Amino acid sequence: MVVRIRSEDQLSVRHTRRLKRALKRMLSGLYPGLDLEVSVLLVCEREIERLNATYLHREGPTDVISFPQLSTEEIDQLRHGDLRSAETLGDIVICVPVARGQAAERGETLPEEMVLLAAHGLLHLAGYDHDTNERAAEMAAAERRMVGRSIIE
Repeated sequence: MVVRIRSEDQLSVRHTRRLKRALKRMLSGLYPGLDLEVSVLLVCEREIERLNATYLHREGPTDVISFPQLSTEEIDQLRHGDLRSAETLGDIVICVPVARGQAAERGETLPEEMVLLAAHGLLHLAGYDHDTNERAAEMAAAERRMVGRSIIE
């Protein structure tokens, strides 16, 4: 498992290492025995707002955006063990200032919030979504299995 993290925000090395370890553990849990890569970019509000408008056609900042590199068919093949490896699962972009605010609102630490957002982004890369009540419940359950809580209400 390869996890690459690049930070445009001044996040501590300790927090970045914790995030990397958590993502490697989550990737291994989702796809045991497969060698996958995920890239994470930690950004400011202005950059996530630009990405949100450009790619999702939504206004304002958000906490996390995922950019899958695999097709739905390839993700299904990974889930069922028919595809044994893929170079890159995708990219996760996390807005550190938004994460910091959400952590304060939830009474969590920034590292805990970052791991939760990374789990949410990783699940999107793995084909999960919360566009229906049924799929939201499935994704929330997966988040709880991975990190013990969910951002989906």
